[in-house]
Amino acid sequence: MAVNNVYYVDMEKRYLDYQNGAIDIRNLHPMVYDDRNVALAVRQLGQSPGRMTPGPDGSNYKTLEKYSVMELAEIVKERLLKKQMDYVKRIYIPKGNGKMRPIGICSIWDKLVEKCIQLVVEPYCETKFVESSFGFREQVSTHNALARVKNYCQTMPYVLSVDMKDYFGTIDADITYRELWHIGIKDQVILNYIYRFIKKGYFEKSCKVEDPKGSPQGSILGPLISNVYLHRFDVWLRDQGDCWYDLDVAKFHSKGHIRRNLEATNLKIGIHVRYADDILVLCKDHEDAQRFRHSVTNYLTRNMRLVINEDKTKIYDLTKEKMKYLGYDFYVFKQNTKNVKKKGKLMVANCLPQEKADEIVGKCRELLRAIRKEPSFETFNNWNIYVVGIHNYYRGMTHFCESFSKIGWRIKKLFYHTMEKRAMFTKEQSYKNQFLGGRYRSWGKDGYYCFGGIPIIRIDWANWDSGLISATKGVVRRKNPYDYGEKRHKPGVTMEMITYLVNTSKYIKNSRLAMFRISKYSSVKGISYLSGEFVPVENYHCHHIKPKSKGGTNDFDNLCVLSELEHQILHSSNPEQLYALFPKKKKRIKTLIGAL
Repeated sequence: MAVNNVYYVDMEKRYLDYQNGAIDIRNLHPMVYDDRNVALAVRQLGQSPGRMTPGPDGSNYKTLEKYSVMELAEIVKERLLKKQMDYVKRIYIPKGNGKMRPIGICSIWDKLVEKCIQLVVEPYCETKFVESSFGFREQVSTHNALARVKNYCQTMPYVLSVDMKDYFGTIDADITYRELWHIGIKDQVILNYIYRFIKKGYFEKSCKVEDPKGSPQGSILGPLISNVYLHRFDVWLRDQGDCWYDLDVAKFHSKGHIRRNLEATNLKIGIHVRYADDILVLCKDHEDAQRFRHSVTNYLTRNMRLVINEDKTKIYDLTKEKMKYLGYDFYVFKQNTKNVKKKGKLMVANCLPQEKADEIVGKCRELLRAIRKEPSFETFNNWNIYVVGIHNYYRGMTHFCESFSKIGWRIKKLFYHTMEKRAMFTKEQSYKNQFLGGRYRSWGKDGYYCFGGIPIIRIDWANWDSGLISATKGVVRRKNPYDYGEKRHKPGVTMEMITYLVNTSKYIKNSRLAMFRISKYSSVKGISYLSGEFVPVENYHCHHIKPKSKGGTNDFDNLCVLSELEHQILHSSNPEQLYALFPKKKKRIKTLIGAL
């Protein structure tokens, strides 16, 4: 996904331009290798967790550093126009069910071109995707898909769960080309590159494998291709749900009559939810679910050349059994209440699957053993990251507090024996109040463990969030997916200044330095490292605290803002003049002079 960054490319505006038809859809490829688009791609690649993973040619993000943004733009242009790309390195990682998942690792050059294409093509596709597609989209999460399931299961308890065999591995290049053209991408250069991208094959165990199918899992373009591939399928299913009617017919203008009129027809009624290749169709009765099973299977196998896993594709009656979806177990029960209007009506519940609870317990034990072996900030932080992450994902679940209390009880002894001699027990509330905005401040009133001023979060500190997967979350309403609110510029740093830095940085013979040169000036509000006064952007010099000739890096922490005059004095034959000019900064001056 491509979070907006107006310093390089205003993705919000690009989306609106696509909506308003202001961009020539047949001539998109010059936007791909535009220097600002390439600069944004480099920046986002630098923030990805897999940036240092070596590709099949041994390249990683560090390989890009020695090139300027303009040089990288020329490389992207050449590789795109000539359809030049490397084989993918295939590795395998374990899945939750014990099987192995194939992951494709591309070279950094392929990643760069893919990211540049994604930044151009994805905003256009976002103008076309339907609301029932929730996977790999801007400002959309798994919780939106879960909320939609929870909202509709109450009245539609028969659920068709469609499972496809190796979806990413069976994506067909010809059909991808067709679907991209159908959704509206008419640029032949981009279409031909993506077509070649799917057919290029991969490396496995030092052998080249020619494979005419499949989009590598782990690639940048993979998620976008997977959504485009099933877009027309989404439209087809949507038109058999609440969008089946003709908007021009007056009697359907009242929402209360839409479903009633649909029930009066002989059409099968279904609401679908898709997250990547996880497809559900929610139906009111078993007969409709059976009809959908036949039509969906027929559509995917004949039109899309996908393979359906017949053993795992099944119809769930949620009044009698649980259905696992995106890590939650869903089921439906009849309300037992004194309220006459509610008694006997169906209610949806979602709970933690037992195998997931066992997996969480196992991971907690692993992290606690790591703390016992080496009690350090890193191991304690790993524990907190995992526990908070699990809480964030499941805190909208029914019986959340009860489920996590049971997990806490299962690891209680190991937790206390681990923390007893390795962390500090305290009743000081301020540490908890400052941690994550005070989310866990209501817990540990009688005391809790702390390490280096950081509270150690217990797995049973469970705060339920009723709004996380509430019904309103099931419909994603975004006027613009790249609208993240107004960009607040720090005092003294304007958009004009940042634009000036972007334009002057693209010729610097190091892309990493070019990125951090802009970030450093923006983060310190243009204030000089020595004088403490504002340095106009035209007079700004980005200085290495430890020179590169002595092992210094282009990292953010090794850079500082100086004026041209300060920089000239520092590199003059008498840098000691700085002591007289800035007597309150003697320590910093000594560090800078000593590093020369």
